Amino acid sequence: MAEVFLLCFLISTCLSLLLTPLVIRLAFLVGAVDKPDERKIHNRVMPRLGGLATFSSFALTLVMAHYLFPHLRLEQVVLRGNIGMIGISFAMILALGVCDDIWTLKAKQKFLVQFIAGSLVYVAGFRVAQVTNPFGGGVMELGLLSFPLTVLWMVGITNAFNLIDGLDGLASGIALIAGLSIAAISVLHQDMETAVVALTLVGAVFGFLKYNFNPAKIFLGDSGSLFLGFVLAVLSIESSTKGSTAFSVVIPFLVLGVPIMDTLLAMMRRVLRSFLPDQGGKGRTSVANKLGSMFLPDKRHIHHQLLARGFSHRDAVIVLYIVASAFGLGAFLVTAGSLNTLLLLLAVALVIFLGVRKLGYKEMAFIRNGMLLRFYSRAFLGSALPQVVLDAGSVFTAFLLAQLLTIPNYISGTPLRSWGFAALIVATIQLLAFILGGFYKRTISLLGLGDLLQILKSTLFGVVATAAAFTLLPMFPRGANVGDFILLNFYFLTTFVTGTRVIFHALNYVFHRESTEGKKAIIYGADRDGVIALQSLTAQAKKRGVSPAGFLDDDPKLEGKFLDGYPIYGGHWKLERLIKELDVSEVILAAPNINPLVLERIKRIALESGIHVRFLRMSFETVDVALTDRVPRPAFTIARSTPESCATIGFLNVQEEVE
Repeated sequence: MAEVFLLCFLISTCLSLLLTPLVIRLAFLVGAVDKPDERKIHNRVMPRLGGLATFSSFALTLVMAHYLFPHLRLEQVVLRGNIGMIGISFAMILALGVCDDIWTLKAKQKFLVQFIAGSLVYVAGFRVAQVTNPFGGGVMELGLLSFPLTVLWMVGITNAFNLIDGLDGLASGIALIAGLSIAAISVLHQDMETAVVALTLVGAVFGFLKYNFNPAKIFLGDSGSLFLGFVLAVLSIESSTKGSTAFSVVIPFLVLGVPIMDTLLAMMRRVLRSFLPDQGGKGRTSVANKLGSMFLPDKRHIHHQLLARGFSHRDAVIVLYIVASAFGLGAFLVTAGSLNTLLLLLAVALVIFLGVRKLGYKEMAFIRNGMLLRFYSRAFLGSALPQVVLDAGSVFTAFLLAQLLTIPNYISGTPLRSWGFAALIVATIQLLAFILGGFYKRTISLLGLGDLLQILKSTLFGVVATAAAFTLLPMFPRGANVGDFILLNFYFLTTFVTGTRVIFHALNYVFHRESTEGKKAIIYGADRDGVIALQSLTAQAKKRGVSPAGFLDDDPKLEGKFLDGYPIYGGHWKLERLIKELDVSEVILAAPNINPLVLERIKRIALESGIHVRFLRMSFETVDVALTDRVPRPAFTIARSTPESCATIGFLNVQEEVE
């Protein structure tokens, strides 16, 4: 059998080497060329139509193999007995790509043809009818979902290869690696026919890669990327289902991991970008438009990000080759039973997470771009209803955990109707306690110590009332430890309810810490006034382009400690060194009674370093309440102000520059 594999591979490779130069000439004759623009990497006119060379080599080799090796029954490989429909679907995809290479078709037209081609494959008898459980045994019948999932897989993989075709040799090299992986997996399944077809495709791509690798003489074009994606989508399902009659989700996802990962990442970040106020949203406000933005082209695919990170053209392609090879090897080892599926998926998830961080996608940094903070603010700060729903979840979870820990067999030994009725009573009693405790009259954004104490009072009252109701009804089984239930329920409920309110402040704090860019400011005075200065500075950080770096304080006991998460560097004599090390642009004086000598030294250092020094003053001032011409005067006025002044009811908070 090895000689059959080798012969098909060599014939396909030789045909591709011979036909590709002819296709290059044809592309220039018919105008199938790719002109450079702002989204393209190349800087000269390049021929396309690479799909004609790979398709012709692939098809001619299979025809020869059919007559040379009739015992293989190649006509039944992924054809399911209806070669006519499969042949038509392949021809449709190739024709679609050729037309797009010459005339540039609209996305809707391309999706329509791909949908029809995928439907023909399904009608021909090729379909994903069953899906195996990747984490254990068992098979799930898809039923009516078989058709849409089969077509979705075909269309999705086809376009994934089209999207990743952005560098010389990238899509063709990834297709070659995927084809080798499918061939190896097919051999494990004793499916020699599929292995022959896969190696024939590998040979066609291998010969074409000589002209497509950097510096390329021809591009795959849509004719090549769409065709390769479509064929590999078919072969990946065939190789996956051959061994168990069911579609094993993990194997094809690993084999085609790079294009799938790039496509999903592109769709996700484009949608997320539309929700950012300072990122390419361009006025899109409706949900439909935000979701539609995932299909808009850009220049931020994985290969683009590698180039932006300093990789050369070839190095970026080779890095993705290595990643694709690792995915393919993982799929082979899982198929051979040499690797645990769950461990492999966890490793892949970790690699993807670290890779996304290294690629520097701002849209994916939910904390740094403040997306979670904005979502939490809009969802839970503007209305009491979402808070009630969130608290109901906290009540239910706390009740469930307390029951499991104090009465282990209560839930399993109690009818669902009775247990559900008990949970409803708990939710009613404890939510009523929250309402009476004034929970929903308190603002989360200005949570203080008094609010936290009120949470403790209300949760304690709610838990005690619950225990009393359960004892009187009675709902506790005999021998149950009511005291342990009260303690655990109080602990869990207080933790969850407090956590849902503190999380806003945690997100706000992390957002300001993660999004600090540009110049830094040092606060002199690590005390209560310093904390107020810190809060004022972080609130204005994005607007002013200055973020806090830490504190200075002449108290030697404070040096090396932290205040509200920011370091206390020491006394004012360290200012000169910190200005150079931290790129400090200003000093905020928050100490109310600063030593005049210290002030003079700070001013001298600031003058020599060319930075600003500002006071942050807070004071109570008497307001003139006299009436003039019966017209009410403002309750508070600011006598002195700067463009950065900040006034609040009850006290005056002014930042003024020190001269």
